[in-house]
Amino acid sequence: MDSLTVPVPALSLRLRVQIFLRWLAVIGQLGAVLVVFFGFGFPLPLVELLLVISLSVALNIWLALRFPFSHLLTRTQTAGYLAYDLAQLSALLYLTGGLINPFALLFLAPVTISASLLDARTTAILVAFASLLVTGLLFFYQPLPWQGAPPQIPELYRIGLFAALLLALAFIPSYVWRVSREGRRMSAALTATRSVLAREQRLSALDGLAAAAAHQLGTPLGTIVLVSGELKNSKDLPEALREDVHLMREQALRCREILASLSSEEDHDPVISTLSMRGFLDEAVLEVGLQDKKIHIECRANGTLATPEPRLQRRPELIYGLGNIIENASEFASGHVWLRATYSAQQVVIEVSDDGPGFAPDILAHLGEPYTSSRRHSGRKENSGEFGLGLGFFIARTLLQRSGGQIRARNLRPHEAAERAASLDNRGDTNAANKVSATGACVTISWPRERLERTH
Repeated sequence: MDSLTVPVPALSLRLRVQIFLRWLAVIGQLGAVLVVFFGFGFPLPLVELLLVISLSVALNIWLALRFPFSHLLTRTQTAGYLAYDLAQLSALLYLTGGLINPFALLFLAPVTISASLLDARTTAILVAFASLLVTGLLFFYQPLPWQGAPPQIPELYRIGLFAALLLALAFIPSYVWRVSREGRRMSAALTATRSVLAREQRLSALDGLAAAAAHQLGTPLGTIVLVSGELKNSKDLPEALREDVHLMREQALRCREILASLSSEEDHDPVISTLSMRGFLDEAVLEVGLQDKKIHIECRANGTLATPEPRLQRRPELIYGLGNIIENASEFASGHVWLRATYSAQQVVIEVSDDGPGFAPDILAHLGEPYTSSRRHSGRKENSGEFGLGLGFFIARTLLQRSGGQIRARNLRPHEAAERAASLDNRGDTNAANKVSATGACVTISWPRERLERTH
């Protein structure tokens, strides 16, 4: 099966959003300064404050003139502008009381934006820069504006504010980055799932296109057959061309028969429109196209009651999903993959197991999440953009669950590995039986039989 490269997208911030947020900050800062100075009558270094605020105004005007509003900022640009916002806020707080100023809480805004948009390394750098500014404000600041004598703030209280702000700078961006990262990964995985499903549905739709082509080509082929028949029976036709006309008529008749079969096989040929349980397993293996691993396929009724083998509608998403799980098993198998289907009147169960190293314990808890390494104990490095990062298993699980299936992954028990070796020995393959490992992984997919046999 083809690898599907689906990188986790890194979000970009539009310049107009950055400018809009800074205008909001400028309006808030200017409003706070004017209200405190003129409304409450507090003494403030008004000129210095207005100068610092005007720097943001100048930056916004320069950005608006330099770039179009639809411009996407790079990661470095976004980080640089957020670092500027932190420095500008630090300058305002230095002039108005330092950490005692209630607006010191706004240090969290730029680092939170970074956590939601940028990578962990860039966010960590901004958090470190913000922590450095907060530490500086603990020691260097102008007195808090006050009417009359300013209150005496206990040193322990200031240190407590400092510690609380540092903890918030560490915890909140970490939490936001984690949630944002998981959201982006899930979105990318779902996009990949829809892409795979659309591709499989397009392949399935080729049957309908073939029938439509047969219908459209029927008339011109009939005309060719008619004209060639008249030419063949013409007495004026040279003998040198009569044999060519005869061959042309035969080939046209053959084309008409082929197109007639294409247009009718979907409605009348159950071999094409439906599959037996064994045929479904065979098609899933063919979808993978394994060459170097031995696939053991078993299909039987579960229990003593005589139960007919299920007949399944040919559904590309089922074949693709099961094929993905078989491919994952074969990738880590030492030499053998077992594909076992059991069915009863109520349920159909398929088990895919291998003689590989099995799932690592810490992987089992997260198996099925996109971009989580799907295996195992083998130390091989996998392409970070391919299904080896768990995206293939996520897509397979999504497709199979859409059909009503439930998936469970586990490691094989020792007695199960012994049973596999015994089954190979009974078939006369003693060498293979001796090489079967005592470990392995097993993925079980189960469906309600009625749901699986539905035509839609």
